[in-house]
Amino acid sequence: MSTSASPATTELITGLLIDRFDVDPAAVRPAARMTDLLVDSLMVVEMAITLKDELGVVVSEDTLRELTFAEFAARVDAHRAA
Repeated sequence: MSTSASPATTELITGLLIDRFDVDPAAVRPAARMTDLLVDSLMVVEMAITLKDELGVVVSEDTLRELTFAEFAARVDAHRAA
């Protein structure tokens, strides 16, 4: 699986992290672990729900805990394209 997401998907997820989860924009980098951006379990759950509700993309909480931002964005991009 590619770890490259479209700019639109990257921008969308960055916006969610900053606007909904108050993540510092400087922290949103390709190599950042999603668990470093979503610092507690509730944030992880809320992100999974937000993706399902707003984009129709189902991503497990375990996936959110395992991936970097770039890997996560690529995964969301692949689901949106399917």
